[in-house]
Amino acid sequence: MSWMPITDSFESVAGVASAPLLALSALEWRVVGLAIREAGRGGGIVISTRWRRLVSILTGNEATRPLADPRLETLRSFVCAARNGHRLAERLASKLFEFGFSRDQIDAVRMLAAR
Repeated sequence: MSWMPITDSFESVAGVASAPLLALSALEWRVVGLAIREAGRGGGIVISTRWRRLVSILTGNEATRPLADPRLETLRSFVCAARNGHRLAERLASKLFEFGFSRDQIDAVRMLAAR
């Protein structure tokens, strides 16, 4: 029996080498989870600072604040929009693609958000 690295045999058997990359980082998965919870509460789409202040003054509730990283904020907004069936999701999907997400990653997150 000859020695063969596990990764080589696994890739050749399972076809992993040709499979699309669906992996997100741990931080990206945390953002997806956060967005799903926010969408369940009816929030998640970022509103302007003036409207946020007005809502806070009138209701006493703090609106969702944007994340500091534009890439992660776009991911969060996309999940919220996709979860709530908002038309903005398609525009955000193209922005995610510009940020370096693959089409397969975007589709996987969209399917997860729709559940």
